[in-house]
Amino acid sequence: MLLDSLAMAGSAAIVFNLGAEPMTVAAFRCLLAVPMLLPLVIWELRRVDRAQALPRITVIGAAVGGVAIGVDYSFYNTSIGLIGPGLATVLINIQIVILPMIAWALEGVRPMRQLAVIVPLMMLGVAFAAGAFDDAGLNWFGVLAGLIAGAGYATYLAIIRRTAPKTIRPAPFTVLSIVCLSAGLTAGLGALVSGRFEVPTQGVEWLWLLALAFVGQVVVYLCLNIAMTGLSEVLASTLMLTGPIFAVLLGALLFSDIPTLWQVVGCAMIIAGAWWTAAAQRRSRSA
Repeated sequence: MLLDSLAMAGSAAIVFNLGAEPMTVAAFRCLLAVPMLLPLVIWELRRVDRAQALPRITVIGAAVGGVAIGVDYSFYNTSIGLIGPGLATVLINIQIVILPMIAWALEGVRPMRQLAVIVPLMMLGVAFAAGAFDDAGLNWFGVLAGLIAGAGYATYLAIIRRTAPKTIRPAPFTVLSIVCLSAGLTAGLGALVSGRFEVPTQGVEWLWLLALAFVGQVVVYLCLNIAMTGLSEVLASTLMLTGPIFAVLLGALLFSDIPTLWQVVGCAMIIAGAWWTAAAQRRSRSA
């Protein structure tokens, strides 16, 4: 899950630097990842029991979850272009609030009481770490796009967890390839219908898109799919909030962007919240 957060921070920077049409980037990001995954899919399908690893509910869940990701990426990329990768990443983390509510609504699993304090603490920490309070004038359409992206992301996470196969030998590469294909087609269709589909004309743009597909899809969602089948929703979604920490570290190492005092404080708040959530989860399991 921590590797997932690092790759996610890097992919947000790539999207921001591309500066291309949001839905087009979302479509190519997903579709270009499919051929990258094919060798792994072929290898995987030879090693697993397909009936157990890929029951119908898992395949359908991957396809429907891909639609949610296509919506998520389209609005997330829009948000990045309007308000920057820092605040857009803050807003997408609204999923930490939505996920426990989904579990409560569908399964009657009451969120632990500590979340009433942990969620505000960590969301404030994410905002500090991402530099949200350094931006004087907000584009409110960009804010709304970020919130919609967060809702789409939470929907994807909930679907993947609930449709995971009950086996010790799942097929994460195959599931991921279905998710990517579905997400790419969803974003691409949206771009075509809205008249915003643009094919890159420069080689460097294709290279960035290939890098985005590998880092943002193959690495991020492979780690995420594996983690969501082995961690509780609350713990997994909380650990995902470490992304802004990696964003700060990458900025310092690659671009000499030294974090401010507020960013350091935000990182500390995120780590404290992640530790608190993990400790509370352990106590609830042993009780």
